[in-house]
Amino acid sequence: MLRKVSAMVLTTALLTGSVAATAAFAQTAPVQQQQVKVQLNERDFPFPQGVVVEDGVAFVNASTLAIALGGTAAWDTMSKSLLVSKGKEYRLRMYENTTLAYKNGKETQVPYAAKPIRGGVLVPLVFIAEELGAKVSYDEKTLTYNLTVPINS
Repeated sequence: MLRKVSAMVLTTALLTGSVAATAAFAQTAPVQQQQVKVQLNERDFPFPQGVVVEDGVAFVNASTLAIALGGTAAWDTMSKSLLVSKGKEYRLRMYENTTLAYKNGKETQVPYAAKPIRGGVLVPLVFIAEELGAKVSYDEKTLTYNLTVPINS
């Protein structure tokens, strides 16, 4: 009889604890946010890894962004750096885990470091887009970044 009572008390305690834990988690779990989008010259522009937002900063795939804006981006595994370039006039070398960079051969600071991930390297959308000549605006209502670049005919 004592074993049955102990087992019942233990079961009740476990169930009560799990219900309380579930309720506490439900209160602290983040609310699903709407997906941040990017448009290029008023057309939806998807990225392979999507748009990753960290501390209010949108990060996107470096190669996809650079190519769309007429440039290139390449990761150097030896120096753990990203070279973003456009024509002969623009070269930016960004490093992993540091805001130290080199723009056209001169040392400079960038607002955020390059972030290598599986399948690519993430860079701050607004900073790199503006560096490559795009005009950037943001629509808070639709969570959409609008990139505008002149189309050469």
